[in-house]
Amino acid sequence: MVKLKKILNEIKMDEALPKFKSLVQAFDYIQSKRGESMDLEQTMRSTLADIQDLQRDMEQEAEPEGGPIADKYAREMEYLKRQYNKTKAEFEKVMDEVDEFDQKYL
Repeated sequence: MVKLKKILNEIKMDEALPKFKSLVQAFDYIQSKRGESMDLEQTMRSTLADIQDLQRDMEQEAEPEGGPIADKYAREMEYLKRQYNKTKAEFEKVMDEVDEFDQKYL
């Protein structure tokens, strides 16, 4: 049973990573993935900063008991949280690819 799991994991790794004809191609691939992960990380930081700014503004302007202004802030907050979660999922996918590459080739 353990051998079967190991074989299945190896098959999945081989399917996910492209085949490289040279070291230069492998290097270009991993550098592009690492660059992509840094871009996604920066986007996540920016989105978190936007969420914090929105929370500060909401505390100052929105009605504590609710109302149209509070509803507007709630919609904006939900949008930013969805964007953050989407970017985080993309980031995790790219980092999984980087980790898989490191495990297989390094």
